[in-house]
Amino acid sequence: MARLLLIFLLLPGTAWGAGPETVSEAELGRSQAVQDGGEIQVFLLTMDQGEEVWELFGHNALLIRNRTTGEELVWNWGLFNFEDVDFIPRFLRGTMRYTMGPAPPLPFLQAYQQAGRTVYSNEVHLTPEQARSLDEFVRWNYLPENRPYIYDYFRDNCSTRVRDALDGVLDGAIRDAFYDVDSGRSYRWYTRRLVQVTGWVDQGLSFLLGTRGDLPRTEWEAMFLPMELLESLETFQLEGPDGTSQPLLGPRQTVVEGTREAPPETPPGYSILWVLLGGMGAGIILLAGTRLPSGSRRQRWGLALLGGAWSLFAGALGLILLASWLTDHVFIQRNVNILYASPLAFPLALFLVLSALRQPWWEGHPRRVAGWLAILVAGGSILGVLLQLSPWVTQGNGEVVSVALPINLALAWALRPLPRSGSPDGRLENA
Repeated sequence: MARLLLIFLLLPGTAWGAGPETVSEAELGRSQAVQDGGEIQVFLLTMDQGEEVWELFGHNALLIRNRTTGEELVWNWGLFNFEDVDFIPRFLRGTMRYTMGPAPPLPFLQAYQQAGRTVYSNEVHLTPEQARSLDEFVRWNYLPENRPYIYDYFRDNCSTRVRDALDGVLDGAIRDAFYDVDSGRSYRWYTRRLVQVTGWVDQGLSFLLGTRGDLPRTEWEAMFLPMELLESLETFQLEGPDGTSQPLLGPRQTVVEGTREAPPETPPGYSILWVLLGGMGAGIILLAGTRLPSGSRRQRWGLALLGGAWSLFAGALGLILLASWLTDHVFIQRNVNILYASPLAFPLALFLVLSALRQPWWEGHPRRVAGWLAILVAGGSILGVLLQLSPWVTQGNGEVVSVALPINLALAWALRPLPRSGSPDGRLENA
């Protein structure tokens, strides 16, 4: 689960620390001294999906070329360093520190060519003043005190930084055009569409996304994905000084041909297999709890092992969701899944094992505590269903409900208290 949290924090981003062959500040200073008055061209570089999980969301950067001095630099806001002394604490708190910097185009593009990733280039049609202003901005942004920023996987990442840099020199024209335009899609929709090729990542990230992940998002917000930014800007028209409109971006050029197939157009659909999985898990627990001789050693240990394994798994997930409220992981918070994968399942696993040991001196108390905990967990699952049937709570967690609800109900039924008959655990004894 920790790896899923890490993936969440790296979406989308790059996987290197300081970037390939970054340019030194001294070299940058020398180039700045001779470029004033030069003719500057700007290109939007968009990198499609890669093989690594955090590369599934793509990446982008700005290439700025001075045709007078010959300087070319790729400015990239997706840099982070695993070796930072506070990397793990920031990772856990949801305050990952990213940075930005320049790199020469050739090694930058070669890295994507070696990874088999497609790279597109579109010239950005800016006036000389706008291009110069953008060049000044990225150099200001590269000053040591300005480079770092607190990364937010949806609201402040490598792609939104490119969007905002362009929007800044266009006096907010991009924001004005897209900020209130409903995309008709949610963060969950965008995320699951791109990660569905890896099933455990798809389900893991979908589990972590709370109700905020299902709210409809605008086209401005959808630009957290590099390809969404590219496709939106390719339709964007700017009004020129003479009143005529022209496209912001020039034609898309493929500068590196990748080897990956294009991602599916939509997220994965719901599969009936989740219902079968939940039903099978519930059936096995009911079999251990009701079909085996009541109070027998086989029944006690069958329930302890089956119910305990599920409870440990579900309880651990619930504790992660609970802990998210102590962090800045706001998109994990407000998560209905905590009613299906309840933190109460964690102590339930312990009392199931204690009840299986059946020591006379505790007179069945662990079994009764386990039964009440199971009832609370099952009741939480029922509450979750009722909430999601209301018009106020929406979360795309059909897979979680299909598996967890029947298993939690089955475990509560198997541990239900029965009339005492002289047995230490309160269950009827069979001869």
